[in-house]
Amino acid sequence: MRMRELEKASGVSRETIRFYIREGLLPEPDRTHRNSATYSDDHLARLLTIRRLRDERFLPLSVIRSLFEGQQTGWLEPQMLPEIDHLLRARLDSEEAWVNAEAFIADIGGEPEHLANTITAGVIAPAPDGGISPRDQRILRLLVDAAKIGFTRERGYADSSMGRLAAVMHSLAEMEVKDFFANVAPHVGELEAADMAERGIGILNQLMAEFFTREVLALLSERRRIANDNRTAQSANHPAKSAPE
Repeated sequence: MRMRELEKASGVSRETIRFYIREGLLPEPDRTHRNSATYSDDHLARLLTIRRLRDERFLPLSVIRSLFEGQQTGWLEPQMLPEIDHLLRARLDSEEAWVNAEAFIADIGGEPEHLANTITAGVIAPAPDGGISPRDQRILRLLVDAAKIGFTRERGYADSSMGRLAAVMHSLAEMEVKDFFANVAPHVGELEAADMAERGIGILNQLMAEFFTREVLALLSERRRIANDNRTAQSANHPAKSAPE
């Protein structure tokens, strides 16, 4: 198809399409002549995916690019479990209402600066109108609770550290979802896939809690061993002076 046909089918302007091509979000079109380019159905499918990820998930282009890079076979095929996101969201997302982020942070005793920092760090993702989802509400409440028990910015617990955790979770989720589409999705229907994904997420959440607790306790034990070894070495190098008779 030509550019004007791609514009009409996707609802995306040619300026934006060219920007996506420059940024590597879309492949180069076939160019038969210097001023003539042909676009395929793959261009249209990817444009529609980008629009959905931006409009429905509010994902920045940097995250969308990471989803496209290194994708496994079937990961973005439109016929592969096309309704899995809606089925799973209906099971996992709360039916509570979205609320205004600024009003919510005030209600739970947080600071406006704290809200701004969590957004900047990528910890929560408000909608364009300032609303936040029930899940982001729970995340904010947990962060405010953590500050109340002493994990404050003054003690070095900046919102950027939570952004680091969010980035780790994004990377883990990306790997798990791609594995799911590569290994499970080709062999099951959507209802079975939703059942497996729902239960699998619950198991993975519990595994992460157990892994994290185990590693923290192991690090503390190792810290004690090293500290004791250092104390023993210091005592050997600086023996106590005998008391005068």
